[in-house]
Amino acid sequence: MKMIASTKLAKAQRAMITGKEYGIANSEIFDHTPSETPAKRKLFIVVSSDKGLCGGIHSSVSKATRRALADTEKPVDADSPIMVIGDKSKGQLARVLSKNLTLTFNQIGRDIPSFADAAGVADLIVKSGVEYDSLAIVYNRFVSAISYEAGIVEVANENTVQGVP
Repeated sequence: MKMIASTKLAKAQRAMITGKEYGIANSEIFDHTPSETPAKRKLFIVVSSDKGLCGGIHSSVSKATRRALADTEKPVDADSPIMVIGDKSKGQLARVLSKNLTLTFNQIGRDIPSFADAAGVADLIVKSGVEYDSLAIVYNRFVSAISYEAGIVEVANENTVQGVP
């Protein structure tokens, strides 16, 4: 059992290292996108998984989402939409913020995440017609094999990004 688990962990870590290159390139774009006014209506995209026994991993992104919605320093609309990738966080957020859930995805990333998976999710988000000023992607940041931290990446909407020189 330990050999199988360590092999899966090594495979996931290799995929993570490869994917970080794309994340760094994306953060360069988003860091240079000006924001004149803070966004009031944010679209929260919560990323978790469909299965797993470690509740802490899934509850950390759910808690981070609830904290961001209740933040008084950077207030957002109470009816800001939430889209969830993964069944585990969907169940947790549905108990507390069911009126905010607009779209959920499952069976995404069963294997190594690919551009096709991300493009499919992005396409469905655009087609949903949900209005928002900016995106907040809530995810688990890898610290070590036994530790993760919830992280939030703020992304301007496409109209703001297109207007950047």
